[in-house]
Amino acid sequence: MEIFNNDNYKYISNFVESKIPILRQNENFNKKYLEQSNLIDMLNKTLEGEQKEKFNTLIQSFYETEEYYFALSYSLGIKYGEDLKSL
Repeated sequence: MEIFNNDNYKYISNFVESKIPILRQNENFNKKYLEQSNLIDMLNKTLEGEQKEKFNTLIQSFYETEEYYFALSYSLGIKYGEDLKSL
């Protein structure tokens, strides 16, 4: 997919991320979202030294790969949107 050959996927990812408040209206999603955020904050406060650096690198890596997931999901939705309605 050409969108991943340059930074275009980041524009798509930012657009999708801007819609997170819509997902947060879903009770199950919001519960998981808050649980995840709280755990990240808690671990970030309790870890020290090399462990904290590794943890922060891991979290940053998740955010960066999430950009690709968002762009791919959006692209698939555009491409197969009508087909998804029949599922």
